[in-house]
Amino acid sequence: MTNDIEFEYDDQTALPDLPMFATDPVIIGDVDNEVSRYGIGHRGSHSAGLLAAAGRHTESQRLETVPFTSPSSFASNRSELVRTDHQLVKRLTKEASEVLSRRKTRRAEEALNPELGVIAMTPDEEREMGRQIVMDLVSGEVQSAIDTGHEQLSVQQEQTLAKAVFDTLFGLGPLQPLVDDPNVENILINGDHVLVMYPDGSLETRPPIADSDEELYDWLTNLAQRAPGGGRPFSQVNPNLRLNLPGDIRLSAMGYSVRHPSIAIRMHRHKDVTIDKMVEMGVMPQLLAEILSAAVIGGASVVISGPMGSGKTTNLRALANCLPMQTRIGTAETEYELFLDKLDGREPYVVAAEAITGGGERNELTGALRGATTLSDILYQFVRMQLDRVIVGEVAGGEIIDMFKAMQMAKGSLSTTHAYTAAGAVDRLVTCALEAGVPTEYAYRQVAHHINIIIQLQTDYEFSANGERRQVRFVSEVIHIEAGENAMPAVSKIYDGRSDGTGEYGTLPPALLRKLYAGGFSPNQIPVNTIIGGER
Repeated sequence: MTNDIEFEYDDQTALPDLPMFATDPVIIGDVDNEVSRYGIGHRGSHSAGLLAAAGRHTESQRLETVPFTSPSSFASNRSELVRTDHQLVKRLTKEASEVLSRRKTRRAEEALNPELGVIAMTPDEEREMGRQIVMDLVSGEVQSAIDTGHEQLSVQQEQTLAKAVFDTLFGLGPLQPLVDDPNVENILINGDHVLVMYPDGSLETRPPIADSDEELYDWLTNLAQRAPGGGRPFSQVNPNLRLNLPGDIRLSAMGYSVRHPSIAIRMHRHKDVTIDKMVEMGVMPQLLAEILSAAVIGGASVVISGPMGSGKTTNLRALANCLPMQTRIGTAETEYELFLDKLDGREPYVVAAEAITGGGERNELTGALRGATTLSDILYQFVRMQLDRVIVGEVAGGEIIDMFKAMQMAKGSLSTTHAYTAAGAVDRLVTCALEAGVPTEYAYRQVAHHINIIIQLQTDYEFSANGERRQVRFVSEVIHIEAGENAMPAVSKIYDGRSDGTGEYGTLPPALLRKLYAGGFSPNQIPVNTIIGGER
């Protein structure tokens, strides 16, 4: 019986020599005996189409930009679809891995013989072969239940089981069903407690993705070893993990120093976002968007500050998109998050670089992991790249020195940091510089000389009449910084925002106006100062 329905999968996900998360294969018997061993030919007439449909999810569907809406019925139903027996999935995955490994080995051996005219298996062929193997294994489970009189899998269970096994072989394993929900923004895992967060801030509980902490550690270790750039360390010696997963998904994990593995996963749903979209979403008013856009185009160095989940990276992308399309931009990040190089039209003009953590051994003199490439190393190479703008994605510690370097080497820069007020962002940046080992006076001078604008984001919550909570993200404050007395930062408040996306404007200092005019702002756009005591 043949099946002409094909799966569609993320073509950006590179396949390993052995499928993801599978145990080492135990090769038993002859490859030609696989048909009888796995019950091929016993598949029910309805099975093939359902199992094929279980895997039909394209990259565009999975990462579609969605509006900030409440969870849909799709999200609620998803919790029922993922309740698959972990042990059964592991067993079928192991069996599928063994079959696939043998077939790959046989194909590779045949490719060594020029007379056969055979080439090594391509990734697409491997996925298709894996799909067929999974379908046959699950069909075998169905037939076995029928033959032995055990409880049969329902159509939904059969579909879910097939998808779970395929995801474990070629996708993100137990995480894949949660990632596939286009409305989920964050996945938060603490041992066997799993929560998904939606853009409006609401949370839903989901079933555990593993049967034990040990399984979670094995899963995280596997991900770390397979990360691009030679992998990333994750062990009791290096208990923290940060990396990107296929599909531009950010994972941060804490292990060993916590009671249970703690994992935070962020889906970047809003990639190709503009400053006008921020206005439409109520993050800022139109006039402020025009001021910030002109400032970025005019060469201002901007830091976007805010608490976790306030939209800093999204707003940074929006500001970067204000730059003319042919602007040469270099992005230096500890993990890829900006993805400016993936925006239509910008690909030829963006040099995107990510730090490499390095191996387990450390340099005896510096203590750095051998083989590591730091943000400083990247910026050193950026000097020869003929860049118009240099962006350091996030400043949470020693990256502050690299941010200062970026602001010195190009006309304007963009970065993000964590703080609850704009003034607090100044203190935060100075503290980061002090932790990096620079003197206090030098830290303040660098902030005063190289940072022009701090945009403060805030997250607020609104409650409906029936008590439902909705998250609101908005620009709460914008300040301008310049060198004042004794080269210390002199701060002027130029915007004071409210949660409804409106606000009051202060005086625009002459140093800022020069950059605004260079960025296309006109004098008749200057707002009236309605902030009392706008300078301090």
